[in-house]
Formats: sequence, C-alpha cells, structure tokens
Amino acid sequence: MKLGIVDTMFSRVDMGAIAMDELKTHYPDVTIELRTVPGIKDLAVECKRLLDSGCDSCLALGMVGGAPIDTQCGHEASLGIQQAKLMADKHIVEVFVHENEAWSEHEFFEICENRVRKHAHNAVLLVIDPARLIENAGKGIRQGKEDEGGISQGTGGEEKPIRLAIIVAKFNGEITSEMEREALDTIKKGGQKNKIELEIVHVPGVFDIPLVARKKMMDKKIDGAVALGAVIKGETAHDEAITTDVVRRLGDMSAEFRKPVTLGIIGPGANREAATERAKPYASHATRSAIYLVRLLRDGIEGKMEIEERHKGKK
Repeated sequence: MKLGIVDTMFSRVDMGAIAMDELKTHYPDVTIELRTVPGIKDLAVECKRLLDSGCDSCLALGMVGGAPIDTQCGHEASLGIQQAKLMADKHIVEVFVHENEAWSEHEFFEICENRVRKHAHNAVLLVIDPARLIENAGKGIRQGKEDEGGISQGTGGEEKPIRLAIIVAKFNGEITSEMEREALDTIKKGGQKNKIELEIVHVPGVFDIPLVARKKMMDKKIDGAVALGAVIKGETAHDEAITTDVVRRLGDMSAEFRKPVTLGIIGPGANREAATERAKPYASHATRSAIYLVRLLRDGIEGKMEIEERHKGKK
C-alpha cells in the first residue's frame, strides 16, 4: 500500500511527523509520501495529485484557526477535500483540529496527537482491511478525545451516575463557602437514586462563572452545572448589572447545550444580612434542581394534552 500525507505550514503542531511515527510503528510495509502545503485550502489539490500518482489513500492534516474567517476557510477546505475524493474515487481522511477546541496549548497538542494517530490507522484500514472497521461500528469511537462508548437498547438512565459541576465564586467567601457546604450536604442527605459525581471549581467572582460553565458544558461527561455566588448591594447599580448579565448568559448556555445550569446566585438588591440568610436555601434549591432536571431530561419529558369535548345541547 502507498499512503499520501499532506500537512500544512499554518498548523502549530507537526501533524505530519505524528502520522509518520504512528504509521512506521504499526505498518512498516506501507510506503508513505509526505507533502506540505501552506494552509488548509491547499490540501485538496495536493491530495488529489498524490492519489492520481498512485497513492491508495491520503491523510489531509490541518489546523483551523479560532477566528470566524478561519471557520469559513475550514468549511471551504473541507468541501474541496470532499470533491477531490469523489473525483479520485479514493479515500481522503480529513484530519482537522480547530484551535478553539482546546483551552490550552497542552490540551490542543493532545487533541492533535490523538486525532492524527487514530485517523492514521483509519486511512490504512480503509484500503487494506476495511472489515476491521466494522468491529468498531456503534462503539462511540472518537478521534481527538476519549472514546464515548456505545449505547445499548437496555441501558437504563437511572443506572448511570449524574455528574455535576459545582462552580463557586470566591468573592464574598464567607457566604459562598457556606453555600458550597450546603450543596454537598444536600447531595449527601438526598437519598439519590443515582450516584452523584462532582467536579467543584472555584472562580474569583460571579462574573467569572459563565466562562468556566461553558468549558464544563462542552464536556460530554458533565450532565449539568450548579452556579453558586453572592452579589451584595453597594452604592451603585453594579450588582444589578453583574447579576443580570450572568443570569442571561447562563440561561442561554443551558439552552444551547441542552443541559441544566441552575442558579444559586444571590442578588441583585441583597444586603449582607439578607445574603447570609439566603445562602443555604439558594444552594440547596439549585443543587436539587440540577439533579431533578438531569433525571427529567434523561427519562424524557412527556406532556399531556387535555381535550375538552363540548356537546351542544338542544335548545
């Protein structure tokens, strides 16, 4: 077999070298031809040339930047690759890594390495042993991150643990630390049907909660989040601005990811005494609501429509 690899100068990770290492380790008999192009929109033509020159399949390796124009370019490049593979009637395995998939350089490199190494096997097996891929059908295999695993018909939602992220603002810590303790006590005393698994994250203030909540919502292992914080009324309307903005962003996020993000945020208009009184009930309610909503969404929401039949009597 002869395999073509095309990578780019734009990528911040040497994806071609990773692919070469994986292939030489596991498929020493495969002949490899490596090419490099400036950017992702140049991948299609170079892959087509390699396929026309005798390669049996190709790996198209590229990084997509985080700006909106980069996303557009990535889409255009992908369309070009699809056209090239159809024209050649051979596989081009597209291996794109988007810069905004990761939250750090370390995470970005891990995604690149995982995705390239897994797809290197796919590019070979599609040619020499496509039946091997059948063995992995329906198993939730992912390239770039951990495999998710398959879902069987008999899998019961009640047996799966509920994994919650509890995000606690450290500002007004004497109040929010009490809220955190109450959230944990609520779970311990709840007699839950499901096992509850927690990830607790502390952020500087309430305004910082949405950023961390978004990262957690992007994690498919997280079922929901609980936001805990206290915004105390001062001499200005600052508390109103903060609370209104955070509540809106968390509500939009919950709808976007279709996961509950429940509010245990005190304010606006609360003085310190009122916030102290509300700490436990707010935290308890937000925690119980998150667990309830996860179960509700897992089990399916069934609405009932009541139809009123009107019989007209004879006058």
